[in-house]
Amino acid sequence: MARQTYREENGKWGVKGVSWEEVPDGLYGALYKLRRYEDICEDTQTVEALTCEDDFTSWRLVDPEHNVWQCGHCLTLHQFEADGPEENGFVCCPYCAQFIERTGGEDANEPA
Repeated sequence: MARQTYREENGKWGVKGVSWEEVPDGLYGALYKLRRYEDICEDTQTVEALTCEDDFTSWRLVDPEHNVWQCGHCLTLHQFEADGPEENGFVCCPYCAQFIERTGGEDANEPA
């Protein structure tokens, strides 16, 4: 996959084809993480090599009425409008950056 970010000689950086004026305020942090990811990992094989079994966490539904889920690693709570982390495209916890273990089954949505 080709890089989506670039860095100029003077240190300024950006996203290819995107003007900073177009970027909503809350998105800067995510774009910065993308740039750091691209700086560190040139391809997905590098990411896979850097991960081990201890790098994964599981999320569990702790409040079904309000659809609140909890990360098993950092114990942070997150409320989804619908469904859970996997259905909402979460690959890693946005709070502790641990990869989320994929369950593949509907039993994972049951409260523990």
